[in-house]
Amino acid sequence: MYTTHEHLEIVPDKTVLWKYMDFLKFAYLIETKTLWFNRIDKFKDVYEGTYPHANTVLRPEVYGKGNVIPEATYATMENYGRSRMYVSCFHANSFESAAMWSLYSESGGVAIKTDAARLQNSFKAEKRDIFISPVKYADYDVDFLPEGNVLYLGLYKRMSFSHENEVRCLYLHQEDTPPNEFGYAISVDIPELITAVYISPYAPSYAEETVKLLMQQSGYNIPIIKSKLYEFNR
Repeated sequence: MYTTHEHLEIVPDKTVLWKYMDFLKFAYLIETKTLWFNRIDKFKDVYEGTYPHANTVLRPEVYGKGNVIPEATYATMENYGRSRMYVSCFHANSFESAAMWSLYSESGGVAIKTDAARLQNSFKAEKRDIFISPVKYADYDVDFLPEGNVLYLGLYKRMSFSHENEVRCLYLHQEDTPPNEFGYAISVDIPELITAVYISPYAPSYAEETVKLLMQQSGYNIPIIKSKLYEFNR
């Protein structure tokens, strides 16, 4: 279930969120009623789940020269977080994003639309603790990122990714069992999660009918909208 944490920023309830994906990932979501949470060390960005170089340089100034713990301790924290933290990513925006369509759905995918409150409520049947918080973007050569909580490692990215305006759902595997190498399928309430399904503006004409058929067969009455992002209308 969704849970808060005293050190994590809460996303305002009415924040509009989108998740862009290809059709196979969308079908997996609908058929299994689960969101896939990817292990953060499996992302393309090799800086995921790491402390920036600036932290190494600035720790003596931040903590005092006599209070800096060994570098090996931070390496242990990184390894723990990168092997046990799993995330599902959403894009915060009141409108469709041309950039996000191009990045994640140019071949003809979809985007699900929701808001922060509905996203939180969609995890009500999930037994594992799910955290939700906005990603912050930093200059890894200059900015000192907060330490002391392993969850921070999943909530900071380099400025080069600021266009994603990301909100992340996080799961930290703290059980004694070995963590999954790739990720976890986390249960969600589909009608609670999704307010509308948008079809990519790049999608072929049959895509809308395919999505409608999938939703009908699954018993969901959720609006399906073909994006008009590049249609001239005045």
